Amino acid sequence: MPKTKATGLAAAPKKSRTTKKPAAKTSRPPKKTKSVLVDIIEDEPLLEEAAIEPEPFFKVRETRHEDNQEIDSQKKFFSDLVSEIKAKSEDQSKKEKNSKPDKSARSLGLYRRLVIKFVILVFILAAAVAYFSFSQLTVNLSLKGEVVNDNLLLKVTNAAGAQATSTSLTSDQTDPREPIVGEIKEVVTNVERSYVASGETYLGEEVVGMVRLINNYNKNQALVATTRILSQDGKLFRLKNAVTIPAGGEVSADIYADKPAADLAIEPTTFTIPGLWLGLQDKIYAKSDEKFVYTQKVKKYVNVSDLERATKDITDVLLKAAKEQAGSGLAVNNNWLYLTGESPTVKINAKNGSQQAEFTAQASGRIIAVYFPKDQAAKLAAAKLNLLIPDDKELLEFKPESISYSLEDYDPISQSATVKAVFNGVMILKGDSEFINPKQLVNLTADQIATYLKSRPEIKDYTLSFSPGFIKKAPSLADRIKIVINKNQ
Repeated sequence: MPKTKATGLAAAPKKSRTTKKPAAKTSRPPKKTKSVLVDIIEDEPLLEEAAIEPEPFFKVRETRHEDNQEIDSQKKFFSDLVSEIKAKSEDQSKKEKNSKPDKSARSLGLYRRLVIKFVILVFILAAAVAYFSFSQLTVNLSLKGEVVNDNLLLKVTNAAGAQATSTSLTSDQTDPREPIVGEIKEVVTNVERSYVASGETYLGEEVVGMVRLINNYNKNQALVATTRILSQDGKLFRLKNAVTIPAGGEVSADIYADKPAADLAIEPTTFTIPGLWLGLQDKIYAKSDEKFVYTQKVKKYVNVSDLERATKDITDVLLKAAKEQAGSGLAVNNNWLYLTGESPTVKINAKNGSQQAEFTAQASGRIIAVYFPKDQAAKLAAAKLNLLIPDDKELLEFKPESISYSLEDYDPISQSATVKAVFNGVMILKGDSEFINPKQLVNLTADQIATYLKSRPEIKDYTLSFSPGFIKKAPSLADRIKIVINKNQ
């Protein structure tokens, strides 16, 4: 606050002589008095002192008795003026004091809001940096293997003819066969075998068996053919031939059934002879020791299917005999391949329609037996498979034991055999191939990635590994997405 200074009391009369100012208006009529001039300079401490002790500031150099009243009025005026100024000053001080806490509170709230906004902004920036720096997705793929098939022709020669084979290959570059050294044998053999004719002519049915005719009477008993004998359960049979049963003895006789049927093949039992006098039936009777047999009466003959079956079977028997002969004493006999040099000669002692139950077939021929190291053949097959596989794929599975070999031909001039090898393998994409472009997965959710991967027919199974684990969305940067191909099928 600006300070107020009051001039000395001795100076006041001088100024009153030189400068005249209008006196304060009052309700009384003006009187002729000498003016008292007071210079007041705004000064709060002096005014406060003046409010407390105003008398020392106001001294009148010349005072008359009649002017005392007017002086008191002036004192009261200035006293009131000082009080008013003091009151205004106090009000102003109170307002300033009251306004200071509000400003401080507003400043504190403003600072608090700024700090909170700053912390939030820093957190958002830190989360963004962490997301772009640490967010990662690893896609592990198990792919479906693709089967690739191929075949290979091998030119097998004996060790003695290997040099000739090499020379022939040099002169003939068009030979598609891969040369391999092995062993070739020519085996000549003969076989014979019997076969049952399957042709049948139906002649009817019959029940056959044999009984013992027992005579416990004191006289012989003659029985004619077709004599009836009756089982205990009422089944009727007849004697096939006439017989005489000696007294106290027995004879065997064949029986048959009038109406053959499968239920007449009965177990051993006792029979009565209904044609005898009733008193003799318990002394003369029949007994069976074996089960009767029911058969259908047919006549066998040889048909076309019997001849074809015999021809094929005798050829197989001839080949089997040649295998045993060629591979006898060798540990590698299971690795031999066989081929008939020419069609074997087959002779059958029956013709189509011959009325005979069985017939005999003979066969003779020359068999070619070929052996070669199959491990070398497997290496050639694997090499050919690798040539067929594209650059972005590799051979995942190849089983040499699954190769199928067959002896196709034999050339007696060059003494070489042609073997055909049929094989297959499983190929799969290489681990570093761009099977899936990571850019296609940027910013996709786990469900969207799953939908995309399921649409690819090459994928057998997959797993998604997000880092951090609570994030289920692919990173925004393609280099943060890693594709791993699992080769363990």
